[in-house]
Amino acid sequence: MTQINRLAKLVKATSKLPKGVRSTIWSKAFGRVVPMVGSASIKYVEVTHSQVIVEIKNHRAMQNHIGQLHAVAMALIAETATGFVTGMNVPDTSIVLIKSMQLEYKRPSKGDMRAVATLTDEQIKAMQSTEKGETLVNVVITDESGKEPVTGQMLWAWVSKDRLKNK
Repeated sequence: MTQINRLAKLVKATSKLPKGVRSTIWSKAFGRVVPMVGSASIKYVEVTHSQVIVEIKNHRAMQNHIGQLHAVAMALIAETATGFVTGMNVPDTSIVLIKSMQLEYKRPSKGDMRAVATLTDEQIKAMQSTEKGETLVNVVITDESGKEPVTGQMLWAWVSKDRLKNK
């Protein structure tokens, strides 16, 4: 059975709202919690225990020298999606921390981009049943043409908040 932490409860509380309203609420609320996500205007499209989908528009503040999304903006949506899906599953007594990210840029992107982070049932079970651990979260990043200009995975850890405070 899937455990519900505070983040998952917040998502569940909005589940009966229309999809567009739900997405706006998530994007505004989570943008306040993580200011950089708000500044980048990342939109949360779908949020479940096993998958998080986020999008970013190709707006001027996030562009590189050729008018496409900057490499760091692509890394930001990958980190946002993978971190959020991890955060949906760890106990409230734990905190998630990124340990490493691996991104491979294959080709120039076109326009807006989307990141889809997915967890397996085994990953979810491990997060919900242990106070400390780590997991490699895959992410698929596509541009508005539907192609994958970048591939990646992020290594996320979770540790007890008490343990982190005592260091």
